[in-house]
Amino acid sequence: MKFWDYHRYDKLAAILLLIISVIAIFFATEIFFEPTYEIYSLNDGWEISVNGVSKDTDSLLDANFGVMNNGDIIILKRTLPEFKLENPCIMMYTIHSLIDVYLDDELIYSFGHDYYERERTVPKRYNYFALGQDYLGKELRIAISGTRYHSFSGTSVVTVGERRDILTYHLRRMLSNIIIGDFLMILGLALMVLSPYMVLYHNNDLRLLFSGLISLLLGLYIYSFYGLIDLLCNNPVLNTICEYTSMYNIPTAILGYFMSISSGRLKKIFGGLFSANMLVFLSVFFFTVIGNSRIFEFSSFLQGLAFVEAVICSVIITKAAVKAFKEPDLHLISSDNVFSAGLILFMILSVVDIFRYNYSKYISHLGESSTTISFFTAGAVLLVCSLLISYLLYIIYNSNLQSMQSRISSLAFTDPLTGLANRARCEQVMDLLSQERSQYTIISLDLNKLKQVNDTLGHHEGDRLLSGFATILSDCFLDANLVGRMGGDEFIVILTEERTLNTTRRIHELYSMINDWNHKEQVFQYSASYGYAYSYEVPSGSAQEVYMLADSRMYEMKREHQMDKRKEVIKNA
Repeated sequence: MKFWDYHRYDKLAAILLLIISVIAIFFATEIFFEPTYEIYSLNDGWEISVNGVSKDTDSLLDANFGVMNNGDIIILKRTLPEFKLENPCIMMYTIHSLIDVYLDDELIYSFGHDYYERERTVPKRYNYFALGQDYLGKELRIAISGTRYHSFSGTSVVTVGERRDILTYHLRRMLSNIIIGDFLMILGLALMVLSPYMVLYHNNDLRLLFSGLISLLLGLYIYSFYGLIDLLCNNPVLNTICEYTSMYNIPTAILGYFMSISSGRLKKIFGGLFSANMLVFLSVFFFTVIGNSRIFEFSSFLQGLAFVEAVICSVIITKAAVKAFKEPDLHLISSDNVFSAGLILFMILSVVDIFRYNYSKYISHLGESSTTISFFTAGAVLLVCSLLISYLLYIIYNSNLQSMQSRISSLAFTDPLTGLANRARCEQVMDLLSQERSQYTIISLDLNKLKQVNDTLGHHEGDRLLSGFATILSDCFLDANLVGRMGGDEFIVILTEERTLNTTRRIHELYSMINDWNHKEQVFQYSASYGYAYSYEVPSGSAQEVYMLADSRMYEMKREHQMDKRKEVIKNA
């Protein structure tokens, strides 16, 4: 195993150690941080009315409020009992709604009006408001108003305690979500930090970058869904931005991962979907921040887009799985298949949570405030684990097994004199290009005066001429997909995708390098004829025909040189 393999595993070990440390810290929090005072839940004893109509029950958990729209209002009233607390504080969760709290008709807390008046999205919020010392026997009145269509349903429990104790109690209840969110975000950031290595040294491999981005967005969504960013930063707007940004970009990051592991036509399909998603999200962000639109207004469109893309991905994954079962030569437990299995489980569990959310909001009497994303969270962990396993399999199979296979196959596909790809390898690559139908350029080159050097100076000098020209080609076309010798004095260069740009400039660079070598060479001079052709010039898509077109242009150039020499000989005579 090479040094860089050990180095990479050391980095992964460091990531795991960091994650274990974070989990240990939060378990320590669970053990050592206990509330100082008692925590009270005020779920009963309320006078409840919805839009002026009283409810039969006095329990917040049993009252069926239905779905609240813009302007709908819920009034909760009750007399406060004695709490054995020094500074009693109430916590209550609201969803896209205005809240006003009165103590004997004195307003003691209000939230959401400034956003609503500016026609902005009113954030979700864990509201904390102090009761003061003189609260006993006073009437607590809470008014909650909807701010949009289908704003919320149900109300959260009303919790009373010391502010620090309520916060500790709340964090302890969400400890598992905090641990998983930290795990996903720290892992995602670590993978993204390591990703430049893969981009620079492994043919622009972006799978590690998108793996980290997926993990980061999943963790960020879990954190923001439960309002943890607001709790930590006291910034509900930031929490809302993180929630919607992460939710809408998780499908985009998954498409980016598919784009990074695909090739040919599939790469273009996923690349197009990825670009479209980015454009849509940036447009939504622009209209939300610069314009007067509110981000929830785009939810139906973005969710519909994500559903269509999920169907497309599912069809592609299913076709790949069927192909794997039909062809015994393919590995069922491959890196891509492991990721596909994790993605399918993630989508299934996410759909379960979508149904649970809609049931809680529109059918259950508990309402939207009781919803959780426990299935989504489990699916997120499974998806990220599948990404890690997929990446480890990628390292094992692609870095070790394929490198050994390439060393063995190189013996059959390497020209022994020049070290370039031989004719068999060149034809194999052209067959692959014909199947993939990607954009490419083929350059055909003919080394001049080889026969003359062999006849006058000997074959050892002819071999030196060939090997020197092969070195020039290799140095000039370092990024080429193939530099090969077709036989004798004929050479070929193949460039794909963005490398096909500025072919003429690359030829000029080649001639410049030939001139530099000729200044140093004292026995013979290097010269070559060339011709090149683009794949789009041949409608059939056959790389062999593209090569024949480039070859014919090379011979046309060679004939022109020969005609010029004859004219020069006649002129001198």
